[in-house]
Amino acid sequence: MELYQIMHFIAVVETGSFTKGADRAAVSQPAISASIARLEAEFDVQLLDRRRSPIAPTIAGERLFEAGKAILHVCNAVKGDLAAIARPKLLRIGILQSLSSRQVSRLLGSFKRTYPQVAIEMFDGVCDQLIGMLADRQVDTILTIFDEYAAKFPSRVLFEEPYSLAVPEGHRYALRKSVKLADLNDEPLIVRTRCDRYQEVTDLLVARGVKLRVVYQTDQDDRALALVAAGVGIALVPAHFEVPSVKQVPVSDLGLSRAIGLLWSRERENDLKEFIKFAECHCWTQ
Repeated sequence: MELYQIMHFIAVVETGSFTKGADRAAVSQPAISASIARLEAEFDVQLLDRRRSPIAPTIAGERLFEAGKAILHVCNAVKGDLAAIARPKLLRIGILQSLSSRQVSRLLGSFKRTYPQVAIEMFDGVCDQLIGMLADRQVDTILTIFDEYAAKFPSRVLFEEPYSLAVPEGHRYALRKSVKLADLNDEPLIVRTRCDRYQEVTDLLVARGVKLRVVYQTDQDDRALALVAAGVGIALVPAHFEVPSVKQVPVSDLGLSRAIGLLWSRERENDLKEFIKFAECHCWTQ
C-alpha cells in the first residue's frame, strides 16, 4: 500500500465518483481505478460498492477511509516539521537600546530554548528608529517604550518601571528607603544621554532648582552603571537595571516611569502569536 493509493481512495470516497476523484487527484480515471483495484487485490477485500451511486465504501472501505485520513494527517504534520527544521521560521526583533541587557537576554534565551526551530535576528535602536524599521517592514516586532506612536500598531504592554537613583553600595543614600530630587543637589551626576525621558528629567531638575554637577555624559548604559559602581557618580536609571555594587533608591518626588511592550506588524500577527504570548507570560521582575 502506497500513500498515493490512499490519496486516490480517499478522493473517490469523498467525491462519490471515479471521474470526480480522478479530477481531484489530478490523474486519469483509468489510473485511479487501477490504483484502487491494486489496493483491493493486495488486501483481498472489496473496498468500494461500485453498484451504488454515488459510490460508497464497504465496511472494510470505511475502516481504510478513516485510517487513511489519519495517516495522511500524520504525514503532512511530519512534512511540516521537517520543512521547519530545514527552513527555520525567522523572527526579526527590534530592541530598545536602553532596555536592560539582562532582561533582554533572559527573554530571548528562554524563548530560544522553548522554540529552538525559530531563528532570531535582533536589531538595536532608539524608539524613533525602531518605529521606522517596523513601518518599513525591516522587523516583525519591536520591544520598546510606549509613546504616541504605539497607537499606530497592534501592541501589548508587558511591564512598567519607574526611574530610580543608582548609587554605589557605600554611598550615604544607599541605605535610605527613598530620596527626594533636592537630595541630588550638587551631587556628581552621570547623565545617560540615551535616556528615554532625558529631556523630561532635565527639565524637572531645573524646575526644582536642583544644581546639576555633571561629571560624565554617555549614551552607553553599561558604562554609566559601571562608573556608578566605581564611585565616580550617581545616575537616574530605569528600576530594572541591576548591576553588582550598585544600589537603586526610589526617588519619591520624581514621578516618572516608562511602559515597555511589544509593537508588531499587522501582516505578521498570526506568525507572532507564540512570541507575543511568551513575552506576556515572561517574568520581568526577576
